[in-house]
Amino acid sequence: MKTNNNNLNTKSFKTVSFILSFIREHKVRTILLAFTILGSALSGLLPSFTLKFMIDSYITPSLSGVIVLETSQLILLSLAYFSSFLLVGLFTVFQNYMIDDFGQKLIHALRYQMIEKSHRLKSGYFTHHGSGEMTSKVTDDVYAIEMLFAEGLVSMVVNLFKIVGILVSVFVFSWALGLILLALIPIIFFITQFFRKRMLKNQLANRKILNQETNNLSETIDSSFTVQNLSKQDYREKQFQGLLDKGYVALDRTGFFDSIYSPIIEMIKAVTISAVTILVCYSTDSLDNIIGISIGTFAAALSLISNVFSPIEEIGQELQSMQEGASGIKRVESYMNEPEICEKNEEFTSEYVLSKTSSSLLSFNDLTFHYEDGEELIFNHMNLEVNRLDKISLVGRTGVGKTTLFRLILGILEPTEGNITVNGIDVTKIPDREKRKIFGYVEQGFTAIRGTVKEQITLRDPSISLSDVRKAMKDTFLDDYVMKEIKGGYDAPYREEDFSRGQIQLLGLARALVTNPSLLLLDEISANLDSKTEKEVVEVLSNATSSRTVVSISHRLSDQLGFNRVIKVENGHVVG
Repeated sequence: MKTNNNNLNTKSFKTVSFILSFIREHKVRTILLAFTILGSALSGLLPSFTLKFMIDSYITPSLSGVIVLETSQLILLSLAYFSSFLLVGLFTVFQNYMIDDFGQKLIHALRYQMIEKSHRLKSGYFTHHGSGEMTSKVTDDVYAIEMLFAEGLVSMVVNLFKIVGILVSVFVFSWALGLILLALIPIIFFITQFFRKRMLKNQLANRKILNQETNNLSETIDSSFTVQNLSKQDYREKQFQGLLDKGYVALDRTGFFDSIYSPIIEMIKAVTISAVTILVCYSTDSLDNIIGISIGTFAAALSLISNVFSPIEEIGQELQSMQEGASGIKRVESYMNEPEICEKNEEFTSEYVLSKTSSSLLSFNDLTFHYEDGEELIFNHMNLEVNRLDKISLVGRTGVGKTTLFRLILGILEPTEGNITVNGIDVTKIPDREKRKIFGYVEQGFTAIRGTVKEQITLRDPSISLSDVRKAMKDTFLDDYVMKEIKGGYDAPYREEDFSRGQIQLLGLARALVTNPSLLLLDEISANLDSKTEKEVVEVLSNATSSRTVVSISHRLSDQLGFNRVIKVENGHVVG
């Protein structure tokens, strides 16, 4: 089946490209980060070289009686040694700050793009993906990418620099000690990987369970009324308890491997240093010559060998973070490459669209539509013309697609083939912020937002003034009630219990009328109204529809309002 292609991404999202683009945009920050990485790696060697200098130049000659150390000299030497560690600490602090700063900026930019992406996604995406899954992508998966960057790639570069620096320095001191260190590095690395892989396996299992817990909790909250109504609390509780138990087992296994890993590494470090010390001591008969090196050089080499364990251990952790981050990248890229709605044309303002002249205000042109997860046609090459000031009633059996047609008119859904136009302009190309000034949509119920009474009408649109709100509320006979009966008036927090069922339906009408739209879409607004409330709604609509084009899904209401056309929807076509 042929489909529209103008709603697909023109350029696929790649995390690497995103990061490179971010680096180009933040050149100064990137240069500072590179400087701190190099400075941190090189400054880490400074204490060992300072120690070598102190021992060979002052302490050994002092013990041999060659020189006599003054108290002031000892203080200066101590300060020099302390200063070398201070410099290491300063570079480490600066490096950690730059990594966090760069990483946070990067992740904030990515999260912002993901939220922007959500505004461009087709409505079908939200139908097939729960709120918990969406939340998990924006929080957990992006956090995994942050760890990939901060505790993965960047930290690995730092630690690789440290290892190479230590190895080169030890080789410069003594090729024999260098060979020992060179043989030791892969042994430590493979031991680290052995434990990290097992920890990662259980952490990934726990991560999967956490996502399931998030979805389970979100679904339970969303369907809390149904759960209580059907007395399914115990069932949902047992489901959640089962997930908690599985998560506990996975975390317990991770904790076991983590608890024995560090002692094993410390034991290897102690055995290595002891073995090297014994080997060196039994290889010489002179304090001034230990395998061809001085005592100061030997002390510095031991310090470096001892320090090599930490970056190797951290690389194991970083590889784990990179694996987790890679799976996060895969899920984020999959989300970012989801098909998007049509690109909007910013020139199509409401004023521009409504000023155009066309034979029909609203046109359905060879409209074909089916949902993405099915092949059943809801509309099959449907054609319909709606003229200015037409009052049309859509009728048909439940599930035939009447509400779907409204969603297509509003551009929430996009046709599989054909299009819908307003004054000849495709509705999918009109920016969303402009549609509210063209279409006034009144849904069956009233979806309130958290905020004031005024904000229920404006939906926090700053272009809508209080006078606009009061006019719309006067047109729906609600202005006096709000001003006299609700303390605080329009600035009072909205509470559903302050309004009757009929008044709540009239709030929906006021919300639709406040932007003075040219076309009203009424979706079964009389379905849940009693006769008294329906009479009020009819009176309001009689005034509101006199100068507007109206399409309504309500045969009973349409009869009372004297609509001039009845359109029957059946088998993907319209009749009438």
